Amino acid sequence: MSSLNILIIHPYDRSTFFLKRIKNYLQVQFGSDVYYFSVKPNDTSHHECLERIKQHPNSGLIIFLGHGRTDRLYGGKSEKYSALVSDSARLEISEEYYYNENFINESNIDVLKSKKIFCLACNSNSRISDYAIQKEALAFLGFGDIPTTIGEFKEKGKNVSNDVIRYMKTEINHIIKKCLAYSIKNEYSFRNLFDLINLTTNQRIMYYLKYQKYFKERYLLTDYLYFFKKEIKIKGDKNIKLIG
Repeated sequence: MSSLNILIIHPYDRSTFFLKRIKNYLQVQFGSDVYYFSVKPNDTSHHECLERIKQHPNSGLIIFLGHGRTDRLYGGKSEKYSALVSDSARLEISEEYYYNENFINESNIDVLKSKKIFCLACNSNSRISDYAIQKEALAFLGFGDIPTTIGEFKEKGKNVSNDVIRYMKTEINHIIKKCLAYSIKNEYSFRNLFDLINLTTNQRIMYYLKYQKYFKERYLLTDYLYFFKKEIKIKGDKNIKLIG
């Protein structure tokens, strides 16, 4: 197989550091064919990332790891950022309080023209994927809501332990890194990858239900693993290969 051309985009944000395990695994599997772009919390890094996306070969795969909402993907977030900090303070020390909440959106989604995108971000199965296809992205695989913090579960009216958070993060990493690597190696299409994620997630659900009966919150965990795979959507050409 010729060069695979895998571009991983991972905006700096402490809450998504756990996703580095996906990047690490793919780098071990595919070496220099993986280019990792950690988007730093400043405007320059975001502009450089957009330019890198434009230059990425159309035959390759773009993997986004981070936060999103229905109509956009978020960028880098500084350690000291707080929604409570005043706008004037952010302007004074912009990088210390930086957060790009509008990194890729309807106005600049054309950077994904003729690209293939795997987007592990909350609600990336919605309008942002539609925008991409309208601007002629070849394929876009997005996810629904993926709670990975106690606060995010509370927003859903669920009180969970740290064990649920730990297992949820562990399973997301396990499922995605294994399925992506296997699918790339075997020249799978987006539809094949979708099916593999569903199969692997079902296996992990059965593992908790059958072998982890000591874990009292296993039903809650498996419910959200079910939603994790159920809400995946592919827009564009489902039969196009991930690479090539």
